Amino acid sequence: MREVGIRALKQNASEVIADVTQGEIVVVTDRGRPVAQISPLPDSELAAHIATGMITRAKNPKKKLPRPVVQPRGTRKLTATLLEMRALERF
Repeated sequence: MREVGIRALKQNASEVIADVTQGEIVVVTDRGRPVAQISPLPDSELAAHIATGMITRAKNPKKKLPRPVVQPRGTRKLTATLLEMRALERF
């Protein structure tokens, strides 16, 4: 972990960010007093699952999704049917 003053951060922002992307934590100081900390973002849960092979990225992420199924008119909603079935199971 290293400290950098605000003026030095302004003058060397690219260098500081490059160090942070390599895993270094940088404490920003104002007149010698710590006021902020710049640290790398933790790996997301999604990135961890991709790295372990648990999930894979979409082969064609720009492909359009299929249209949602439209409920035919005059039919009962699924929610109402489920509620009725659950009520019957309780007695």
